Amino acid sequence: MQDIHQLINLAQSPDNSVREKAESELLAACDEDACIVFHSMIQVGSNGFEELSSRLFALLTLRKLITMYWSPGFESYRLNSTLNEEIKNNFRDSLLKICLDDSQDTKIKNASAYCVVQISAVDFPDQWPTLLNEVYGAIMERHSLSAISLLNEIYDDVMSEEMFFEEGIGSETIRIIFSVLTDNNTGIAAKIASSKLFHSCLLQMSVLDPQSVHKRKQLVTECISQILTIWSGLLQKQNVTEMSSEFELRSKIYEDLAMIKSEFPRKLFSKENIEIFRRLVINDLNIAAKCYNNVLSSENSDTEMIHINEFVIHIIEFLTAISDFKFSPEDIGTISKSFVTLSCIDRNTEESWTADFNSFISKETGLFASFTIRDQIADFISNVNEGVYSGFYSLILNEFNEIINSNSDWRTQESVLYLLQCIATSETEINESLQCNTQILVTAIGNIISNPPTQSFVLMRSILTIPKLLEKFMETLPDVKEYTKQLLSISLDIALSSSDELVQSSGLIAFTYYTSFAELNSVLGDVACRVEQEKVLKLIQNLSNDSEEDTNGVLVEVLNNVIDCNSPQHLDETILEVEFDFLLTISVKDPSNIQLIVEAQECLEKLIESMDINLYNKYAHKLLPFLINVINECNQTGYSYSPLLSLALEFINILMRNRPDDISLPTYICEQLFSPLRHILMVSQEDETLQLATEAFSFLLFNSQTDVIFPYLEEIINVLSRLLSMDISDTAAMNVGSLVVTIFTKFSEQVQELIPGILRATTDKFINAKNISTSQNLVSVFCLLVCTDPARTIDFLYNLEIGTPPQSSLPLVLTKWLESFEIIRGEKKIKENILALSKIYFLKDSRVSSIEVNGDIIPYTGDLIITRSMAKSMPDKYTRVSVYQKIVKLFVAELGFQTKEQDPSDLVDSKLKQELGIPQQMGAAHGDDDDDDWEDVDDVLDYEKLQEYIDDDDEEEYVGGPESQEITGIEEVTQTTKELLIEFFKEAASKDINSFQEIYNT
Repeated sequence: MQDIHQLINLAQSPDNSVREKAESELLAACDEDACIVFHSMIQVGSNGFEELSSRLFALLTLRKLITMYWSPGFESYRLNSTLNEEIKNNFRDSLLKICLDDSQDTKIKNASAYCVVQISAVDFPDQWPTLLNEVYGAIMERHSLSAISLLNEIYDDVMSEEMFFEEGIGSETIRIIFSVLTDNNTGIAAKIASSKLFHSCLLQMSVLDPQSVHKRKQLVTECISQILTIWSGLLQKQNVTEMSSEFELRSKIYEDLAMIKSEFPRKLFSKENIEIFRRLVINDLNIAAKCYNNVLSSENSDTEMIHINEFVIHIIEFLTAISDFKFSPEDIGTISKSFVTLSCIDRNTEESWTADFNSFISKETGLFASFTIRDQIADFISNVNEGVYSGFYSLILNEFNEIINSNSDWRTQESVLYLLQCIATSETEINESLQCNTQILVTAIGNIISNPPTQSFVLMRSILTIPKLLEKFMETLPDVKEYTKQLLSISLDIALSSSDELVQSSGLIAFTYYTSFAELNSVLGDVACRVEQEKVLKLIQNLSNDSEEDTNGVLVEVLNNVIDCNSPQHLDETILEVEFDFLLTISVKDPSNIQLIVEAQECLEKLIESMDINLYNKYAHKLLPFLINVINECNQTGYSYSPLLSLALEFINILMRNRPDDISLPTYICEQLFSPLRHILMVSQEDETLQLATEAFSFLLFNSQTDVIFPYLEEIINVLSRLLSMDISDTAAMNVGSLVVTIFTKFSEQVQELIPGILRATTDKFINAKNISTSQNLVSVFCLLVCTDPARTIDFLYNLEIGTPPQSSLPLVLTKWLESFEIIRGEKKIKENILALSKIYFLKDSRVSSIEVNGDIIPYTGDLIITRSMAKSMPDKYTRVSVYQKIVKLFVAELGFQTKEQDPSDLVDSKLKQELGIPQQMGAAHGDDDDDDWEDVDDVLDYEKLQEYIDDDDEEEYVGGPESQEITGIEEVTQTTKELLIEFFKEAASKDINSFQEIYNT
């Protein structure tokens, strides 16, 4: 090996070839003698006279080399060369010396600490028993921040429950933390670092449960008791100022107080302790609000604001944790006044929202990944008890009345309106005596919107608050329908007339609030509803040019709500065309946005559902050229994944699936789409692309006339052959079952000679499939075959030998089929499985009755404590039952599930529904009052009781909606799932088929 310094310099060269050569030489040197390399590198890393870049490179390189040469405990360990114990001892000592030296450069300490934690993961405590003693010593002797930081990292990555509780490490660490926190000579930085370390200890202790051993419980009890005393002392001693370090310490204390109150046994946080900390936290909240107000009005206050934000969030988090405690009227007064101040928008937020409305929309709709004081306040309001909630509402009402009649600054006005919005969003009930004020409040905020203030933030918040108040108090507000109609119209008018994009954005978001509780077609009437739709569409147009990221998804969500307002009886084609154009232009802006694409698909489905064949043809002619062009452009990349290609295939799926009036697809659609989809399926290697294309291809064939697609039969079989081959992953072939069903349904006569080969490949694919969705999709093929001719299907599967050595496919298919039944989703698929398995049961075939499958899981009864890693190597064990027993067991469980579904129509008051235009429902899809007779059917154990149920012919009338579009090949089943199951049990029980009574009783 050449000189280590030269090698380090070459390994940092900007020239790739030089750097790679040096790295290869370094690795080769390690393979030859790792001891020399490790010794040389640690000398460079620990030498303060070396260049900082070289020291850092040496330590960072050692991070990687440790995993390769230190111990077989690392997955990437190489056997080429080993390190002797002397080198290891010296290496550990050198690394620890760097870590515990507070004077070292931070990057050097961090790199060394990473190495220490790596080594301790495999060496501690057996090969490195002195590690923690040295760290503890540095903390106790000089309150070393570096030592506390290192210990924290060890806790994060290395510490186990056994080490913490059984080996005394936890109790010793806690003792040292308490010593640092109670030492008057300790600086605040050390107290903050110790508090972070205590948080790691709390996380370890939070794993306790009632079954934990007494020794562990005792440690936790004593620790919590002591720390509460220490914290109360610290909170009373320190004076909160604008010093960020004091905020940080108190922030950590309140964070852990909330954790103890929420996640530890209630008895550890007594009422007396709650009272002590209630006084302290209320006082700190008041002081924090004053500090926040000072920072709001100061310049260059970013750092202070960051620390105040974290401090206040944890204060309110603790307040929320004790929100079930009775606050005095004085407490509620302090909290409400503090919240008014703390909810004021800071300068950074103001500038961010003003500069870019997209950031405002992201935050207001909950899509922005940040947690602010406002978020924590909203959480508090939603969790307090009714008494505190009503008291808070009363005080905020007073605040609102004061700011309306004064010249309060806009931040305060917007803050109070935000708090009212939070109150209205909460599900807690307000005291009846206060509800009479609501009409005055709504009228007052309505006046703000009708006579817009110069400050757009106040107008924006007023527009957003009004619909939340209407929803909250719609049972007590007189003539809520008229309020809804007027305020929605005024809000949209004001938003449209404003040049401020924040106000326009608030109009759109508010529209979604209105549609969440009111059926606007009914509330407004057809004519007025079209007027409001046009306003919203105009707002979408205004914002869509500059919309980015989250906003695009929100715009399509709003569009979705606009489409919901389309009148089926009086469809406005002008509005329909605008909706369609917006859908296409916005969705292609950001096809990788999941929210946007999900909303876009729903929009397209709703639009197509409302069309007759003429409109369908009009928009298909408009959409297909674009979609086909996207596919053709992707041909150059072999149809590798792209968000735009996925969007195009999703849209094609919807077009093919939702043909109007249940008629066949027009001929031109097959002529235009067949070739592009076939080419994707024959060329693409991308799993998701093949999934989507298979689904679209299947629906294209299934919904087209047979004579139209017959000329393509040979090409269709070629596609099927590829998808069923083992060269295509079962994930990619997730929808191939639908294609098989389509071919059997459309060309049963034409493919007679090919059916055995197709079924062999289908069976092989099914048996080997690991993907659950693929298995369920392929089950549809067997359902179709069994429902068509059960005896012939059983014969075929029994005689079809698969695997090495060859074995009958019948037990393999039935075993996997029955395992997948419990996780099948979708009513149509559940029905087809019940029909098919019922036919197998009633066939009474001895070849089926002799097959055994998995029954109930057998619990582990040994004395070992099973860890996750052990569980992986210990497969579950099951009882063995016959196929018939398994079918009965599955059907009983499904019947129990079906009869426990709640009727959603009971959740909304009928009078209120009528006023807001929400359609009345006849009842749940599967039941009415008679359902009570079945509510505990899954617990029925005796045969006579089941007989009572199945003899009861007084069945409920089925009121169901349209079933989802799925390819099953089985004609639509008009019976409910529950009816199918009861029919099975009636026949099986009355005739005691396959010894049903004996099976049921066992």
